[in-house]
Order: sequence, then C-alpha cells, then structure tokens
Amino acid sequence: RSSLVWCRLLGMGGPSRAMVAAKSTPAGTEEVQLPRLTSTVGNALQFTSALVFASYFWFAPLMALGIVSISPRGLGLVGWRTCVVIVAAYLAQLVLYKPHLSHGWSPWLLYSPLSDFAAHYYDSTCVREGPPLDPNGHFLFAVYPHGIYGVCRLFTGGVKLFGKLFPGIQMRWGSFSSAFYVPGVREFSLLAGCLDASKPVLSRAAARGEHIALLPGGIDEMMLTDGESKDTKLVMLERKGYAKLAIEQGMDIVPGFCFGEKWVHKTVHMPPFLQRVLRKFRLSGTLLKGRGPTFLGFLGVPLGFVWAEPIRVK
Repeated sequence: RSSLVWCRLLGMGGPSRAMVAAKSTPAGTEEVQLPRLTSTVGNALQFTSALVFASYFWFAPLMALGIVSISPRGLGLVGWRTCVVIVAAYLAQLVLYKPHLSHGWSPWLLYSPLSDFAAHYYDSTCVREGPPLDPNGHFLFAVYPHGIYGVCRLFTGGVKLFGKLFPGIQMRWGSFSSAFYVPGVREFSLLAGCLDASKPVLSRAAARGEHIALLPGGIDEMMLTDGESKDTKLVMLERKGYAKLAIEQGMDIVPGFCFGEKWVHKTVHMPPFLQRVLRKFRLSGTLLKGRGPTFLGFLGVPLGFVWAEPIRVK
C-alpha cells in the first residue's frame, strides 16, 4: 500500500493530489495543510519565522555587529577591554563547552509555533501514512532528499505540524560536526535540539530512548540538487549506517520524503576541483541563492511532505 502511494506521489508532484488518486491508502492516514496566511499579521509571522530558519548563517555577522554597536566605536556602552573579554569568553566556550556530544539542549525551538509559521510561508502540506506512531515506541526518522538547505527539517517540528501528526514524539536531529563550531549556526542547532551525527553520540542518545532524525544522503546528496531537472537524485545504496544504527538500537525506521524543496532555492555549483577540496572537510561545494541578500526560499512552488508507515526492525 505504501509503495502505491509513493509511486503516485513521484508521478503527480504533491501529496494532496497523490493521496486522492491512490486506489488504496493506509487506514488512519492523516493530512495537515498549512497554507500561506493572507492577513497582515499572519504574513508578518510567516515571513519572519521562515527568515529566522533560513538565515542562521547570518547570525555570526549580526553577533559581531552587536559587539561593535556597544563598543566605543558604537554607542560606547562598554570599553574595548570588555569587548575583548566577551569575545574571548565566547570563543572559549565554543571550544570547551560541547553539549552536542552529550545530551544537547532542549529542542524547544523546533517544536515551537515558529516551525508552523515557517511552514505556512512555504504553503505546506504534510501527510502521515497510517495511524499515529506509538509514543512508547522507538523510531529513527530517515528524511530525503537533503536538498541544498534542508528546508525539509521544518516537517519534523511545529505544534500544528509534527506535533499533531505524531503526538507525544519528539526527535533529536543528527547534524554535521562543524556546525557546532560556527558561531550562530551552533546556537541555532542547539536550540533545535541537534546532536553531533557521529555514531557514538547517536548511539548513546538512542540508548537513552531518544528518537533520532537523519538526512542519510548528506553532503553528496546536497550537491546533486538540481532545480533545472524534473528528476530528484538520491544517495541511498551506499548509505547503510543509519539502518545499522536502527537495527543495533531496535528502532523502527520511518521514511520521509519532501517534494518541491529543490525549487525554492537557486543553486550555484563551485568548480569540481574546489568541490573535491571542500568535500575532504565535509563541506558542500554547492552554494545557494534565496530572496534578496537572504537564504529565504522563493515562492511559487508549495512544499509537500509524506511520512511513510514505519519499517519494522527486528
């Protein structure tokens, strides 16, 4: 039944139309629609929320601007010595304080209404095949495709979105290690409850009973993002680590697929030799362009997401 719905989705371009056309949908299937808001307040909330989720790479320059603004060169609220102490203290905790290698922070940001409003911005629809998952179960959520910016992660949060489709369940995202050493990106990742994506860290989290979310395709899949093509290329066959983790920890695998993300940003591919160099540092050789000077996605293509029924692991 699940494969029928997925085949329909791939051919029809969105979850709503596909679920209607499918001859047989799993019992208990539920859909949540978060259309674009048209009121002045609603439009401001969805725009601001989407901007926050799309602009964490700009947080570091804003933090630097904040330091300059309170320095003698700005408002003169503190002296240069105090500014140096603030910067030194921040850099010290960046190296010494490593919550991403243990329990992380509370994922309140991901499961706040901010995610819902950001999903409204993208005119989103999310489908859960089958009945709600048992909150007492143990799950690993495998999300495809990675996309150029990972907007698909919105569908793992929110109150009206993930909170409604999967009541009683919250997950920990596994994120690439470098994210926790980039100012701004670090704080955003921690506020979303992310942990280091290394196997030892995720194994300990799973052993504590936490649910895990991963983008198995990683950087390689990100670099295959092509908004000029109707085909979406996935990196799947050689990515078995998440499945091994699920088997070792007794976690059922919940596959998820995001439709339309490849069209909300424009991509710029670096020269091949530079891509190879960056790949050694687990960095992408693909850049993106959003609206204006931000990474905010373009409008016109609504986002759709489908959570399939869990793959039972024995």
